[in-house]
Amino acid sequence: MKKVWTKEKLNEAKKLLETLSTSKAGAVMGVSKNAILGGLYREKQKNGYVPPLDSKYARIRKYRKGFG
Repeated sequence: MKKVWTKEKLNEAKKLLETLSTSKAGAVMGVSKNAILGGLYREKQKNGYVPPLDSKYARIRKYRKGFG
């Protein structure tokens, strides 16, 4: 089942992450640490973030047609 991340939930996660680790914040919210990280990353992408092409995590994008 896909969890819907509302603005309120994202703000709660951000607030918890100021003082807690990701896994502890996830336990408080009842989700996994990866769910929190994924939700925050997708929100970041919606706001225009594009990872740099030289990032070791963006290797796949380098070789797609139309990139670099």
